[in-house]
Amino acid sequence: MRSCCFAPAFTLIELLVVIAVIAILMAVMVPVLGRAREKARRVACMGNIRQFIVGIQAYASDFRETLPSGLSDANNPQDEHTPILSRAMRTALVRIIGDERCLSCPWLREPFNQPGGWYYVFEGQDYGYVLGYNYLGGHKGTPWPLVGPATSEWVSPRRSFDRGSMPVVTELNAWSTGEMKTFAPHGPSGAILEGRDSTNTSMEGVSSEQIGAVGGHVGCLDGSVSWKHMKDMKIYRGSRLWDESGCFTAW
Repeated sequence: MRSCCFAPAFTLIELLVVIAVIAILMAVMVPVLGRAREKARRVACMGNIRQFIVGIQAYASDFRETLPSGLSDANNPQDEHTPILSRAMRTALVRIIGDERCLSCPWLREPFNQPGGWYYVFEGQDYGYVLGYNYLGGHKGTPWPLVGPATSEWVSPRRSFDRGSMPVVTELNAWSTGEMKTFAPHGPSGAILEGRDSTNTSMEGVSSEQIGAVGGHVGCLDGSVSWKHMKDMKIYRGSRLWDESGCFTAW
């Protein structure tokens, strides 16, 4: 008579131990992988900002060292905003750079990712293209007076030979209570998105830091680009008009 052979098997306790070990490994590895991906995102974003600055300088070399204008398409010439470029200026920069994607952080999604860019119209008034960065060059009347949460003033570089350490392109850590929009391109694991929407309207216009922004790049006129942590940033006006309901931004 043949003896019966039994294949070895896990006991319930052993199976639970294996599941627990896998869960622990996942808990450790997922944040690590998320941080690694965010580091790669920052490198790509830094490259975009450098290309943006190259485009700015190339434009200036063709226009007597004058940087692209920061004016919008608004009827009021004082209605300026750091994330907005006029149609003419954006078209000129895209032609020089050769790729419109360099004008926006690659991790911001809707509405920045629509073909041809995000052209902003409010109450029938054309304003221009909303960039995925703050463009600080070519603005008039700076420093704009402090209002609302702004803690510091900034001076816009107007010529290519202005002081090289002046910021000219920064990340779009920006918000507006009037528009109920908040942008945060770099959280702990990427851009803060409401679904795929970069405007995060349900947050009701709170600051970028309040929705999880951890920092961003600051690009200077001399072409240097460096990462700055949110805790080290100051708050500036991102709109010349509109006072406390306008745009505010941190860099």
